[in-house]
Amino acid sequence: MLPLSSQNFKILLFALVAGLSANALLNGLTITQVELSIFPLLSGALAFYCMLQEYKTRAIEGDIPLLTAASFIVGALSYSVCIRVAKPEIGSNFFPLIVCMVLIFWMCHKLGFFKR
Repeated sequence: MLPLSSQNFKILLFALVAGLSANALLNGLTITQVELSIFPLLSGALAFYCMLQEYKTRAIEGDIPLLTAASFIVGALSYSVCIRVAKPEIGSNFFPLIVCMVLIFWMCHKLGFFKR
């Protein structure tokens, strides 16, 4: 079980926001049905900057780097699922939803939420 301190929680949350923002910006640039906005660029830049500052100020040990990558992927895939639910003509959301759920359950297992 990995202890989830407030610093570790901040890094995982910043990675989730960065994933959401990166996918929102990419979808806004490439898909005509999705409107482009400046806010994903701003929130993504701030999330990456804050995450970089967290990595610079203290040593990151254990599975936190792996969980951070998984949190980024969950953020990106969850935005993709939400967009595809709102606009079904873009395509199916089955694969991103399954991968997102598997990653969430794996992260909960690594953080020890199932042992309680």
